[in-house]
Amino acid sequence: MKRALAMLASSLALGFGGLYLVAGGALFEAETYRMQDPSLGLLALCGLALVAQWMAPGIKLQLLCRGQSVFLTYRSALLAHLVAVLGAALTPSNTGGAPATVVALGRLGVPAGKGIGVVVQVFVLDLVFFSWSAPLGLFYLIYSDIISLPRQAEVFALVAVGLAVAVALVLSRRPELVSCVILAVAKRPLFRRFDDRLISVARDYTRSARAYRRMSGADWIRLHVVTAVGWLAGFVILWCTLGLYGSEVGLFTVLALLGSLTMISHFIPTPGGSGFMEASVALAVGAGAGSVAAAVLSWRLLSFYLIFLIGPAAGWLLYFSKPLSRPPASGQAPPPVPEKRPEGPSA
Repeated sequence: MKRALAMLASSLALGFGGLYLVAGGALFEAETYRMQDPSLGLLALCGLALVAQWMAPGIKLQLLCRGQSVFLTYRSALLAHLVAVLGAALTPSNTGGAPATVVALGRLGVPAGKGIGVVVQVFVLDLVFFSWSAPLGLFYLIYSDIISLPRQAEVFALVAVGLAVAVALVLSRRPELVSCVILAVAKRPLFRRFDDRLISVARDYTRSARAYRRMSGADWIRLHVVTAVGWLAGFVILWCTLGLYGSEVGLFTVLALLGSLTMISHFIPTPGGSGFMEASVALAVGAGAGSVAAAVLSWRLLSFYLIFLIGPAAGWLLYFSKPLSRPPASGQAPPPVPEKRPEGPSA
């Protein structure tokens, strides 16, 4: 808990620092946080987008597990996702999200190899989303000339997109690469006593990757739609908060801007891109405007910092969740069922 509070404080400090560079002293004025257009329609849309952002990834996790004959309830999948997001928010560059997902799924009874497979598949789905959304958004910003990004940011975003496409293709087409890494670790002297377990993990990962590639077309469509909904809902929250604070920025402009900046933020060595996201979005939308800073801060509180409130609760519920009953290993006979003895004639 102390670590979570310390990371929350440091992330908020970075976020406030980034906004202070843009808005200056207006960030500490009460008038800055007064909504100029408290429209019920925008408030309702913001609420729907908030629910979609936090709950859609649970559907994705459930679908991926179901494709591997691991039948999680939606509640369990959602709790695992929230714990994974909390793990990402507690570490630089979100590096803790992957191991937190494996641990959370393992608590539910999912084998470690399949858990690693799910992590890689979630990563690939996210890369596929940004491989088309980021360049489309960047080209929209360039040709619409409404908001301009620095030339270095545009080049970096395009390079990141190319890297995302390459990594997604390699991970989805060559699953044996990850298995080879796990087997290589098993041969190291430090991990030699765990070699049997690591070999089992590598086999489970290979099965998971093959099951992912054999998923039906309908499941593929659902996965990509749910992935897009989860990311776009977070972008819509920013558009709503900007409207509530009186900033007239088009929806497509916000979607295009965040598609590029979110891609770049994954290379920033702060949890959730804290500091970078606040400053870059506020500068792009309206430098020096206190209302824009208030809108950006509200967006970050809802779309990122909220996990420090709901994440520990999700972890507590996950800890007391009942794990799945694992089927017997291949080649192992199921436990014998005791036969019922015939009852004798009643006296």
